[in-house]
Amino acid sequence: MGKTIAAIPAFNEEKTIGSLVLATRAYVDEVAVIDDGSTDRTAWIAERAGAHVVRHVSNRGYGAAIRSCFDYARYNGTTTLVILDGDGQHRPEEIPAVVEPVLKGEADVSIGSRFLDAHAVGKIPRYRRFGIRMLTRLTNLGSRRNRHVKDGQSGFRAYSRKALDLLDPREADMGASAEILWDADRRGLKVVEVPINVEYDEDSNSQGPVRHALGVVGSMVRYVETEHPIAAFGLPGIALIVAGIALGIDTANRYWASPTQELAEGDALLTVLLILIGVLLSFTGLILHAVLNAGRRRR
Repeated sequence: MGKTIAAIPAFNEEKTIGSLVLATRAYVDEVAVIDDGSTDRTAWIAERAGAHVVRHVSNRGYGAAIRSCFDYARYNGTTTLVILDGDGQHRPEEIPAVVEPVLKGEADVSIGSRFLDAHAVGKIPRYRRFGIRMLTRLTNLGSRRNRHVKDGQSGFRAYSRKALDLLDPREADMGASAEILWDADRRGLKVVEVPINVEYDEDSNSQGPVRHALGVVGSMVRYVETEHPIAAFGLPGIALIVAGIALGIDTANRYWASPTQELAEGDALLTVLLILIGVLLSFTGLILHAVLNAGRRRR
């Protein structure tokens, strides 16, 4: 059957980590806690509850903790990795349901979705429900092969060995959740969702909802910049060049049609500015595209 590991990213979760590790051990072969620079007793309690603790010297962010989960699983004979949050909102008894599609070979990534069960949806605070849905829609814009998911921000996920070998999250912040789904889609991995229940504790939210949302959107922008530089820079550059040329033609026509042949200096300067910025953006996209492709070929 292979080895199933549960990995738990945690930052200052001393109130919940002990009971979470003990409950999780009943459903997997090993539990690893990624202590992301906690300043409380999270690591100490996790170790005494029976978890292997991977420590970050300082708080590096959710995405960096997820990367450590992947790194640890890759080098420990893992065939299935399941990740759940350390704040107690995910139920360890639902691990078998989340892992099942991966164990059966029906999926490479299985997401525990909060939006497949009406009872679970009702437990989510309204402001979170709205934010999760908006961020999920943004995530779905970057997916082409896989069907669109309903909960793109869920941290309760299971991964096959194939997914562990192919996925390499680089985003350090909350945008890692979307980055993983985009990479899975780009690499042809199959993604499915299964219903889960959640337990919300307002005190467990380590980031404000606005900061969380801004972090995810910023991560998405950075991902698009690095994975699709021509679309991110080249297309806006071409659009600015075209707009500059159109404005330049209009400015020139008004100049020649004017009896006094007075030049609209403001429009002329804007024309030059639009074209210059457009050229810079276009070359930036082309250069980034060439550099990234060269790096991928070397790897």
